[in-house]
Amino acid sequence: MRTDPAVRVPELIRARVQATPGAVALRTSHDEVTYEQLWQRAGQLSRQLGDLGVATGDIVALRLPPGPEVITAMLGVWLAGAAFLPMDTAAPAGYHDQLLHDSGAVAVIGTDGPVPLRTGTDAVAAAYVIYTSGSTGRPKGVLVGHRALAGHSIALAQLLGLRPEDTVLQFASLGFDVAQEEIWPTLSAGATVALRPVSSADPAELAGHVQALGVTILQLPTAYWRVLSAQGKGTTDPSYDRVRTVMIGGESATAQDVRMHRAGPLRHCTLVNGYGPTETVITATALVLPPRDAIPDSTGLPIGRPVGERLLHVLDPDGRPVADGTAGELWIGGPLLADGYLNDPARTAERFSGHPRRYRTGDLVVRHPHGDLEFLGRLDNQVKVRGHRIELDEVDRHLLDTPGVTAAVSVTLDDGAGGLQLGAGLSLADNTLSAAQIRERLRRRLPAYLVPGPMLVLPALPVTASGKIDRRAVARLIAADLDAAGTPDGAGQPVADQLVDLLRNLLRVPTFGLDDDFVLHGGDSLMALGVSGTMRARGWPLRPSALMTDRTPRKVAERLV
Repeated sequence: MRTDPAVRVPELIRARVQATPGAVALRTSHDEVTYEQLWQRAGQLSRQLGDLGVATGDIVALRLPPGPEVITAMLGVWLAGAAFLPMDTAAPAGYHDQLLHDSGAVAVIGTDGPVPLRTGTDAVAAAYVIYTSGSTGRPKGVLVGHRALAGHSIALAQLLGLRPEDTVLQFASLGFDVAQEEIWPTLSAGATVALRPVSSADPAELAGHVQALGVTILQLPTAYWRVLSAQGKGTTDPSYDRVRTVMIGGESATAQDVRMHRAGPLRHCTLVNGYGPTETVITATALVLPPRDAIPDSTGLPIGRPVGERLLHVLDPDGRPVADGTAGELWIGGPLLADGYLNDPARTAERFSGHPRRYRTGDLVVRHPHGDLEFLGRLDNQVKVRGHRIELDEVDRHLLDTPGVTAAVSVTLDDGAGGLQLGAGLSLADNTLSAAQIRERLRRRLPAYLVPGPMLVLPALPVTASGKIDRRAVARLIAADLDAAGTPDGAGQPVADQLVDLLRNLLRVPTFGLDDDFVLHGGDSLMALGVSGTMRARGWPLRPSALMTDRTPRKVAERLV
């Protein structure tokens, strides 16, 4: 189905306001916002922005936590004729400053309301800009236009069979483009967006919110879905009875993951495996797997077929189509593509090319005879770690920009839970420096997902025959160093020592001690989920949030004993 090129998401929502003004657009654990209220509040904000001088084509940054206010702000920015830049409130202030400077944002909306920053610069005809990791060492802004977002919203609503009686959970971080996919297809279909508390990453807490909010569709990062399935293996949970579809994405899934899913609390749900770079406007392909369908006979779970008006081309290095069953690079065409990169016409021309226009993904895929695509890997140094797209070259540059580092290379490591973890090999000018100090310096200016966890300090980094740092050799050295540390089973150990041993293995930091900081050593909410599950199996009622707030094994243990 082709969508009207002139259609925009605000018009789709206005149609819902006119048809069912009293329907619930947004729901939290303590409040509901109707479509009419959402539209009125967004209109008020748009007038405020106009009074501040915000004009058509400007960019307005959003520094708001998840909740009704930020969705109202997004719609209000559109009604003012501008594009929005969502920023993750958990990222360091220095990173926010970098995005504000690069984007030329004319205002920022925070918890105290909109604040002007500068007069307008070059106008952009876009709905929003999302920043992703860049190989040059600085993040790059991807401009997504209204036509592409509206077309994708309509297509995804059709794929999921969204109806006005559905409720979709808004789970993703607002700095991650998946959040847009949770919000706008839902509202375009006249359904309800459910907003969870930020702290509810614990599967037990999530189940309670899913039930209380009446969620029928979940969209989860693959890594989180994997943990949820593993911790719920062999169980049923009535909290999920109303959920009919679970959509996953952000990194590769396997057939084994699906088997685990079908033994867990969401086994009754249709599974949708989504794939898509930010440049192709979120989910570009999807595999729909009803609960009774056979699991595909492949190691990796296929990424399926195009969503909406997208065209998939599997090409050889010379740009010629390859036969089914032969690996090639995936190019994606059609009208549902991003406009390009903000302030970077050269990069835009490099990645978006041809007539008709296509985006070069850099992903190696194979098309099976039945038509589904399977993702095989990357053709460059870009990786996906816990759903985040990371250019290893960018991480390398940040490491080398850190005082005291003379040589560095970032790598990916098996995290022991079916995913990947970011690590690094370093050579230092001063032997009084430590990996923990380097990590802390990085955390002051980078989002947590760009900071390597395990860091191995070496007198010199191994090189290839051509004299380049050997990334694979460094990864093998780090893995060998971590394997030598081992992991005790915790029998007979005090709880604090059990936590130390678990975190040494999980963080891949053999020297991690009682008073070392879980977060500063690369810990995140997904890792906390794994530790919580292990400790609960041993009889200790550890909540994931305790690791994120108390942060050291000693302090966490004090709460448990």
